[in-house]
Amino acid sequence: MAPTFDPDTGLFYVSARRLYSVFYLTAEGKAEGWGGRDRNLWAESVIQAIDYRTGKIRWSHEIGRGEGIAGLLTTAGKLLFTADNSANLLALDPATGRTLWHVNIGGRVVASPMTYELAGRQYVLFAVQDTLYAFCRISFGWCETGSRCKIAESVT
Repeated sequence: MAPTFDPDTGLFYVSARRLYSVFYLTAEGKAEGWGGRDRNLWAESVIQAIDYRTGKIRWSHEIGRGEGIAGLLTTAGKLLFTADNSANLLALDPATGRTLWHVNIGGRVVASPMTYELAGRQYVLFAVQDTLYAFCRISFGWCETGSRCKIAESVT
């Protein structure tokens, strides 16, 4: 659940949860370290944009029931990448939280996305379970490398 910061918007982005859980001890005597277990009973996750100057939440983007554990990545191209709890990779507008692009990848993202450039083209890489997916920007959306294009709303 790595956070990210966008100097253009002045916003700090985090994955947050509302949850209820029960904690119980598993050790007897003097418990060392954690000394217990917890069981989440209910959880809902949200991406929140926090104004670092004031601490106020500027926008929230619901990502579904359960614990959202995908990291976040902002780019100079005015995009915020993450994933939701329904196996969708997301590109959000960092200023508003509006979804600009998404694709259902069929698995849970448990790490942070990363970006790199190769031969003058920018890629975004997501680790989904035991598979790496790389996407590159094209004029009408994003294209999964090594696969047919996933046409989406233009993210200009």
